[in-house]
Amino acid sequence: MSAKLDAGSAVRPVPMSRIMSRTRIREVRLRHYRAFSNVRWSIDRVTFLVGRNGAGKSTLMDALGFISESLTDSISTALERRGNLEGIRRREAGKGRRHDVSLSVVLELDGASFLYGFRIGSDAARSSYTIKEEHLVGPSQSPGFARDRQSLTSEVEGMMPVPDPETLIFPLIAGTSSTWKSLHDALRGVSLHQFSPQAIRGEPIIGKEDRLDRDGGNAGDVLKQTQINLRDRAWIEERLGAVTPGIRSVRATARAGRRVIIFQQTGEGGRTNNFDVSMMSDGTARSLGVLLALRQTPRPSIVLLDEIEDSLHPFAQSVLLDAIEAASEEFPVVVSTHSPETLSHPAAKPERVRIVQWSDGASQLYHVDSKTREFCKPPQTVGRLLRSNALWTEERSSTMESDASFFKVP
Repeated sequence: MSAKLDAGSAVRPVPMSRIMSRTRIREVRLRHYRAFSNVRWSIDRVTFLVGRNGAGKSTLMDALGFISESLTDSISTALERRGNLEGIRRREAGKGRRHDVSLSVVLELDGASFLYGFRIGSDAARSSYTIKEEHLVGPSQSPGFARDRQSLTSEVEGMMPVPDPETLIFPLIAGTSSTWKSLHDALRGVSLHQFSPQAIRGEPIIGKEDRLDRDGGNAGDVLKQTQINLRDRAWIEERLGAVTPGIRSVRATARAGRRVIIFQQTGEGGRTNNFDVSMMSDGTARSLGVLLALRQTPRPSIVLLDEIEDSLHPFAQSVLLDAIEAASEEFPVVVSTHSPETLSHPAAKPERVRIVQWSDGASQLYHVDSKTREFCKPPQTVGRLLRSNALWTEERSSTMESDASFFKVP
């Protein structure tokens, strides 16, 4: 029986023993987010986003990043980073309607499906935005909550009151349930990256960040943390040695209060030389960023990598894709690409490919059609089909059938 939640309740502590990797992000849904009017994005162990420049691959990744930042920092901060509500709201040429923006994520925890999402829009009484809906939905035996503007209902008694219209509820009450805590941690654990070799080469002031920045600018701090785990360090160094021959080790050290990354490489006559990251190629720096993303501590709930093939030799791409396939046993990995070499790797199975196209005035998401999936058997690859413009999609794009189902568990 649902009841209005009362004010004045205390938040109970939650045991920290739950492992975030048990919670997996399975699906992302968007309504009127930037170029997408309606999309339902299912996520595999490894998912490849394929499409031309400007089609919307980065937007899909950014939407998941927006949800994560809204829970980690605040929704106002996440909006400001994107130009406020108008920066994420879909625009239609020649039409004055200002759409609300809806986002939701389907997660799996211990075999059960959950959904978290919210809808934001304009309000005549406010100059910025207002939260119009917020939902956490689970199986019948697991209580959730539903927020409709200033009304909050749930089967859990004695929770916090509804906050102001610009604040999400979930971060405030996640600690009242171990299940909610696991879901909240998974949504906060999104690791989104578009690596910049220049940022990785920088020598930033030593920080305490555990999570790798989007551009890899704090790679040295994350590497320093990784050095504590000898197994992860060996995993990274083995693959770096395959990407760049002669590399034996990589470590983070300090120089005048700044973080420096040092590579040890075998040179002429078998002698060992030390090079800092400023002397390494873009491909080596980018490869280090990808490997750190896959082995950062604590582990992320999902890693999203935007166009990893930049500056990389095809063999290096293969090494990193092998690493991605191995890491996906712990958490999903999403790779955006338009590289035939990347899509020729065995990990790029046609059922894992999502094709982003611009159609009917909006970005659309498609699965590869069934005939193409049947045809794509070794030695045929997705990459070869892309080269020959034969990567056919299903006729219908992946969308939500109705607004009523947007905040419902599948």
